[in-house]
Amino acid sequence: MVTTMPTESGLQSFKNLYSSGDGMAIFHSKGILVWLGVSIVFIFLVDLFTFNPNVTSGNGNPGLLFVVPAAALFALFARSLWKGLGRIDVSSIMRMKMGLGAFALFLLFCLLEYKFMVNLITSLGGPPEIISSKIYRYPWLNQYTNTLFINFYTLGIVVNGVILLKIIACSIRKK
Repeated sequence: MVTTMPTESGLQSFKNLYSSGDGMAIFHSKGILVWLGVSIVFIFLVDLFTFNPNVTSGNGNPGLLFVVPAAALFALFARSLWKGLGRIDVSSIMRMKMGLGAFALFLLFCLLEYKFMVNLITSLGGPPEIISSKIYRYPWLNQYTNTLFINFYTLGIVVNGVILLKIIACSIRKK
């Protein structure tokens, strides 16, 4: 097996990717990972405090305590990801490949979210308008449906949406 040493220009571009001399790219990467980690923890908390369709709840909506902060954390994570992506300089071909991949994943996460929603609403007996539904006369955000709004599929939609929007913004700016 033959190994080659990276060229000076390749090594320099690697250093530029992870540090702009002041360490800001690494700081942004840590920020992205922190927001991602906290978002994942809140996804689990929302799921933990959301009642299963086969359980009758009379305790209100304890999951709502985590839904609103989770949505705010998703927004902070998206902002951090947006800034982090702005520090990466890639070729137009690589940007196009990233855009196609992000678009494919965006569509996949949207499809998975839709299937998740249909399965949950079906297991609840229908939407809030149906009299026989377990969530009859409840708002859409209730103790049984918190996970429709905060879950790994919606996080995937946010991540890939941010990547797509950043690639479009960079493409427009470069023209």
